[in-house]
Parts: sequence; C-alpha cells; structure tokens
Amino acid sequence: MAKIIARCRNNDDKYYVGLRVFKRGVVNNAIPLDVVLTQTEWGQLDATMREAEKAQKSGGSVIFRDQLAQKLWEIKCGTDALLTQDDLTIQDIKKYVRSVIYDVPKVAKSAGEDLNVSLMEFIRQFISECESGDRLKQRSSRMVSASTIKNYKGTLAQLEAYERKKKTRLDWEDMTLDFYDDLKKFFLKKGYSPNTIGRHVKNLKIWLRAAKELKLTKTTDFESARFASDHVDVDNVYLTEERIEQLYQFSPTDREEVKRLIEAAPEEDREELKQQTTQGKARRNLEEAKDIFIVGCLTGQRVSDYKRISEEMYKTLRDGNEYLYLQQEKTRKWIYIPVDDRVRAILKKYGGRLPEIFDQHLNDRIKVVGHLLGWTEDAGVSEYHGLMQVPSGKKFYECIKTHTARRSFATNAYKNGIPLSSIMAITGHSSEQMLRKYLKLDNKERAILAAQDFAKVKKTGSN
Repeated sequence: MAKIIARCRNNDDKYYVGLRVFKRGVVNNAIPLDVVLTQTEWGQLDATMREAEKAQKSGGSVIFRDQLAQKLWEIKCGTDALLTQDDLTIQDIKKYVRSVIYDVPKVAKSAGEDLNVSLMEFIRQFISECESGDRLKQRSSRMVSASTIKNYKGTLAQLEAYERKKKTRLDWEDMTLDFYDDLKKFFLKKGYSPNTIGRHVKNLKIWLRAAKELKLTKTTDFESARFASDHVDVDNVYLTEERIEQLYQFSPTDREEVKRLIEAAPEEDREELKQQTTQGKARRNLEEAKDIFIVGCLTGQRVSDYKRISEEMYKTLRDGNEYLYLQQEKTRKWIYIPVDDRVRAILKKYGGRLPEIFDQHLNDRIKVVGHLLGWTEDAGVSEYHGLMQVPSGKKFYECIKTHTARRSFATNAYKNGIPLSSIMAITGHSSEQMLRKYLKLDNKERAILAAQDFAKVKKTGSN
C-alpha cells in the first residue's frame, strides 16, 4: 500500500512531502518527492488526499482542481498498482515515481522502456509543460512564472540561432566543454554581457540536470566547474536616507514647486521636463509612483511585494509595536516588517491601499521625479560590451528603477549598523552572500564603516 505523507524537521515550519510504501516482505520505505509546503498548504493537500481515498473506496469519482494534488494522487495509485507485482524492488518504485514527477510518460510509454528524445525536443517539451502547469517549480507546489517561461524561450531561441549559424543539430553528445567554450564565443560575437551569457548557460544547465534525472543523457561535462553560468556584480545606484527624505517631502502635484524645479534645471532639460509635467494627470501619476517607490525604500521588499502593501497587513506583536506581515510572492516566506511612520502616512493618504501601477510605468515615472529633483550627476556606473567593462556615462536619475528601492533599504540599514541577519529577516534573503550583492557602498562609505568597526575593537581591548 502507498500513502502520501509529510514530515516537519525539527522546528522547521516547512513540510517535506514523501511517499510511504509498504509491502510485507518486499518494501517498507519512504521516498522523498521533492515537494516542500507550508503547514497550511500541507493541511489542504492532506485533506484532499483523504477525500480522494474515501471517494475511491465508495466507487465515486475522484476530481482534482489542483495540479500538485492530481500528480501526487497519480503517484499513489500507480505505486499501489506496482505493489501487486511479486518481483518488485524499491528501485523499481523510485524509478516510477521519478517518471511521474518529471513527466517521463510523455517521452516514453512506460517507465521500463528505453527513452529516446533529442535535446531540443526535450527543451521544447520542458517549456510546454511549464506553460501548461504540468511541470511545477522544483521543490514547490507553485507553477513556473510567466517571466521564467519567457526567459526559457529566450534561451531556446539562442540555441536555435546557434544551430543555424553552425549548420548543425544540437543533441546530447554535443554538450561538452568544447561546445560550452564555442557557445560563449557565439554570444560574445553578438555583444552579449557576461550576465546575459550566464543566464542562458544557467537555463541550459537546468535542462541538462532534468534530463539526467530522467536518464535521457549520460553526459556529465555540464557539471564541471568550467561549465559555469558566470555572473558579474553589475553597478547599481541606491538612494541615501537624505534622498529618500527629499523624495518623501516632494509633491509632484504641487504645480508651483514643479515649475520652480524646472526653472532650476539645466536649460537643455527644461523642455522635456515641461512635457512630462504639463498635465495634472501626469503630475498625479508621478505622485503615486513616488509614494509607491518610497514604500519600497522603507520596507526592503521586491516590487511585486511592496506594490501590494496595505493597512490590512498590520499586526501588533508582544512588544507592543505594529508590523507589516506579508508573504513574499517569489519565496512564499512570511515576514514581519517594522512600520515606518512615512509608510503609515502614505497608506493613509490612499485609504489604506496603494494605487495600482505597472512596473514599467513605475520605472519610467520615478526617473522623471529624480530628474526633477536634480539628481543629474554622473552615476559612476559601468556596463559591459562583451567582456569589456566601460563607463556607462549615465546620470544618477537614469539608473533608478523599481529594484533600487530594495537596494536602498539594505544599504542604508547596513550603514546604520544593522546586522546582516536582522536585515535578512526583513528582506527575506536566504544567505548573507546574496544580501551582500545588494549593498552598494562606495570606497569612502566602506572606509567609514571599517573605521567604526576598528574603533569598537579598540574600545573592547581597552576595557
């Protein structure tokens, strides 16, 4: 008999889903299913499984509205059928479970048949299953996001372009270190940056790992340290606390204030700024974008999260203070954020809920606000042309984007001496290494912080 189970490790609030398999004299084991759920999600799934078992025993229909529940039920029923065989081993069951998790039946009719599918066919099928919802995010009950699917399609298009350029058909045996080197040269000739190349290589490695799990390929070159999805730290700007306060105090709907700022701007910029602020609706749009962006600067969340912050998220903890309590869309983590008075005032201004705005509009409008405020100095950031790093020549306001808010929060918190662990508790970063990528300090700021650390050491030593 087979049963879907879940275990909670130590004090972890995550539930790790598995398959309990028992057949007297043959197997008695638990097989992990690479699915991690919250307590609430597991409770709902467990109830669904129990209802399905009742329906099955009574001869009723078993209908699922959830892709994960349907797939787990398929695993349970298929395993029950396998357990009727006399010569069954635990390896046979694990092989079958993998075939269902990774959808092998679409490639081969049964888990026992030889698998015969080309690399490019597998990639197209992988993407198609992500779109249909048949393939979920790894170790998750969530569907693959539209942005990730778009990213996958971009890499597939690049591999197809490589095939046309080289007049070849890529397959499993081509996935060597020599191919990796040639693919990088292909990208560099197109002028792609190291991070763009790294993103495409990362996707290719995801597909090759999935294929290896399915025994579609025996190649291992992609696991080499040389077959790397390189990443370089791109220069980005952040807003100091002084600039965040300047932004907070500025009202784009104040026509006289906007007029004064335009008159103070360089002559070559005035006409453009006038066109962007002439209509009252345009100024209201700038006001809303500015307020939403400030909420991001003061909460440290991703744009998908800080745009939806509302008064409904307020919670009072035992210290008597109010916090914003939200679940991050990307990681599904529940986090508490100390409430800044300015966030409270902005929410009150809009009746407890922020105005709706598209990410691109927020990007465009916050740049206009930065331009109005005179943030026109050279940003001092670089960009890559192939492998060559060159000064971008961009002005500070041109570099502001939705993600700048999150970087600003992390950097300002760190400058104020907040430990990385405390910052991570709010931003939701999974490691200090990931968080450090957000800290945008120049050499002077690093020197000041280093001096403060050394002063603490000296003071401790003198005591």
